[in-house]
Amino acid sequence: MGNYSKAFVAGFGIVGVGYALMLTTVPTEEELYEAFKADQVRRQAFSDVLRKAANDPEPMWIKKKTPAPVPEPVSK
Repeated sequence: MGNYSKAFVAGFGIVGVGYALMLTTVPTEEELYEAFKADQVRRQAFSDVLRKAANDPEPMWIKKKTPAPVPEPVSK
């Protein structure tokens, strides 16, 4: 085999392996949507809080913070 033939075979082999690797690792649209679903919910909740605070005439630093609920201890 000549040098050009070896180079073409090696080049096609590298490109073929790269393409096969891409096909096996790239997620589908449904997989991407499911992966980002939780992030979308979190961002929407944050956006809702910001929108509510923007429409409220009272400044945020004047409002009293409500304490977080304390979890009850688990009895055995």
